[in-house]
Amino acid sequence: MFTKILCLVVIVSGCVGDYVTEDEYVDAVLDMLLNGVSREFEQSGEDDNGDEPILTGGVWKCGSCDNIDETKLIYSEVNEVDAEMMTDDSVDIQIGISLPNMKCVTVNSDVKGVVRRVAGACSGDSVTLSVAPAQHFTVQVYN
Repeated sequence: MFTKILCLVVIVSGCVGDYVTEDEYVDAVLDMLLNGVSREFEQSGEDDNGDEPILTGGVWKCGSCDNIDETKLIYSEVNEVDAEMMTDDSVDIQIGISLPNMKCVTVNSDVKGVVRRVAGACSGDSVTLSVAPAQHFTVQVYN
């Protein structure tokens, strides 16, 4: 019985050893678990060009939105949170968008709120935005 357990431990350590031998990986995982510090964003190669959504004329705009018009619209979605789910006004929804050649993302809401960029870049291939409070809003992506 002891021999079978020892064999199993050797096989598992041999299979997993390739993934855990890198000191940087282990340090990053431990740092994330112990301190909540994530290095994933820097290692993933995502473009962090600092685009933050800006409120302009009642519409949140993120990216290069200077010369946008309806002919450059590549994606649009309407989001509505069910009123029965709303126990208070602090519902925060994250929207992940991944489309090639995005230049501008706009968020138009019926209620005043805050739109923040969580990850990615609005003028890139992938972005995650946070909308709070989320009740009824429209997201549009332009290239």
